[in-house]
Amino acid sequence: MATMRDVAEHAGVSLTTVSHVINGTRFVSEELDARVRDAIAALNYQPDRRARSLRRGRSETIAVVISDVGNMFFSEIVRGVEDRVLESGYDVMLCNTGEDPSVEERNLAMMVEQRVDGFVVAPTLEGVRTLEPLVSQETPLVVVDRPVALPVDQVFSDNERGGYEAASHLVELGHRRIGAIVEISGIRSFDDRIRGWRRGLADAGIEVRDGDVRQAGLEIEGAEMATKALLSTTDRVTAIFSSNNLMTLGILRHLKTAGLRYPEDVSLVGFDDPPWASSFYPGITSVAQQPFEMGYQAADMLVRRIEGNPNPPEQVCLECTLRVRESSARVPQGAIDRRT
Repeated sequence: MATMRDVAEHAGVSLTTVSHVINGTRFVSEELDARVRDAIAALNYQPDRRARSLRRGRSETIAVVISDVGNMFFSEIVRGVEDRVLESGYDVMLCNTGEDPSVEERNLAMMVEQRVDGFVVAPTLEGVRTLEPLVSQETPLVVVDRPVALPVDQVFSDNERGGYEAASHLVELGHRRIGAIVEISGIRSFDDRIRGWRRGLADAGIEVRDGDVRQAGLEIEGAEMATKALLSTTDRVTAIFSSNNLMTLGILRHLKTAGLRYPEDVSLVGFDDPPWASSFYPGITSVAQQPFEMGYQAADMLVRRIEGNPNPPEQVCLECTLRVRESSARVPQGAIDRRT
């Protein structure tokens, strides 16, 4: 394997110049920089990351801990993180918690043992408890998607506003009985979405009845069963608000099984806007977040924190956008007549 000394001899420069080009530690003229990079390519030189990390006192690796790697929303967050940290020469290690606090705790401890330089975490229900050791040790940490009551950098969506706009949109279409399917309570992002939805209905003078909000758990199958229960009453809802993309899939699965159509039988507004939301026919009206931007900004905050940012923790709240498609429509006259 080629060494830095080989690169220096091939380029006709000093070993120090090669080091500055590779590490970006000092200005090097364009001509010398080009000679070094040509030599690196010609010799297929691979820097010894272990030696460099020992010299710099860093592993040059960050850990990303998310709840569900199979969820496209979190995949986009990871892609945003990767794009940003690669610009600064860091590698990414990815862990999946499956919404299990014990797994989250184990993953965090394992990454600490690996001496990663920092963490980007979408915490579980017990995130405050599991993240406290990192905070007490002043480990660089950025929380994404799910705000927690800890003094750390955080990037999340304006979930309450998104829920409010979803409810207001359905009210404007004439709906007065609107149900909601939510994953679990206790996670701030989900709670804020339902809080905004309730506020949107309250501002329109609409009361949320018992049974109009159904908790579905963590799986699509739970959302399917919750939708069945929501639509099983005689005076059933004419529209449903879904708290995330997995819940939306569960709702659609039940509608298909029950032979119901949207928006003819029930209107639907989802939260999250994965590519399939616009690909379905009818297309799904959705509250779109910015997962890639969320990951990119979180990684940027983390890199700055690793490299010595002394400022107090920041909280960045990203806007949501309601994207109206065919799944939400005016209440069918028959439904209004039934309720009258």
